[in-house]
Amino acid sequence: MNDRQKAKRNFRNSKAFKDHKKKKFLECGGVDKITMHKLRKGWNFHHEDLDESHYEILNDNFLCCNNMTHKFVHWLFGYFVKDPAIIDRIKKEMEKMAEINKKKC
Repeated sequence: MNDRQKAKRNFRNSKAFKDHKKKKFLECGGVDKITMHKLRKGWNFHHEDLDESHYEILNDNFLCCNNMTHKFVHWLFGYFVKDPAIIDRIKKEMEKMAEINKKKC
């Protein structure tokens, strides 16, 4: 573990960070803001500001989300910054899948 990773771990163990995480959990009502499903045990406190020098700034740039949502957001962001229209294409495919599968139900 390098020094930056140790600093992050120590910060995540701080009272200030834990209090902020609890506050954000209460604000979101224990719900993953992307899927709108209940947060599960081991949920993630995603820091939306990816600049490591801002890591210890406790503000509204955090997202309470489940593990799969967290992975998806990071995966999608890598494509989105290069091509925001990816969201439109995903939506189109989801609508198509919903229509196809509605006929089968």
